[in-house]
Amino acid sequence: MKNTAIIIGATGAVGKEILKEILENDFYNKVYILGRESIRKLPEGEILTKIIVDFENLNFDTRILEEADVFASLGTTLKIAGSKENQRKIDVDYTVNFAKLCEGKVRSFNVVSAIGANSNSKNFYNSLKGELEDKLKELNLGVLRIFQPSLLISRRNDNRFLEEIFMKVAPIFQFVLKGKTKKYSPIEASLLGKVIVRFATENKGKGTYTYNDF
Repeated sequence: MKNTAIIIGATGAVGKEILKEILENDFYNKVYILGRESIRKLPEGEILTKIIVDFENLNFDTRILEEADVFASLGTTLKIAGSKENQRKIDVDYTVNFAKLCEGKVRSFNVVSAIGANSNSKNFYNSLKGELEDKLKELNLGVLRIFQPSLLISRRNDNRFLEEIFMKVAPIFQFVLKGKTKKYSPIEASLLGKVIVRFATENKGKGTYTYNDF
């Protein structure tokens, strides 16, 4: 069934792959990207419309949300954000505030979280993702699918040194991680993007998905 896709976080590692997968296949007849000025550099497409928004003061025609599949992959690092307060704003508040506008309108809401997400975690990043999940579950977002990848394997412009090293040893981890620990396996951002779009277009049920499901 052709319909509408909405993407926030389209300039990130996973967001770019979600957009690429959607544009390369005949899944939707309309795609909207919402984001800051940086979305202007993203690929163009006949079915694609870019909408510049301020996530701290969202203002756009919410009619585009009706029966849409939403793909949310906003996120940053503490180093880039500069403070825990700013990171919470980007990783939690921006997505939740957008989701509130989607409530009662969208067909599905597909969000990228992280393995180990737990609002009670002593790990700040995991606690953020857990807080995000808890707040989204309180809303009526149609089919809510939460994706919890472990380390993402991707090439980034910000030269994350540790990730570069891990990319080289990832095949070893994938060989070692079996059974219950398999969900901690690193995953290519390109593969995750494909899976997220596939789950949405195949109308997979609501739930929390990890590497074992990918």
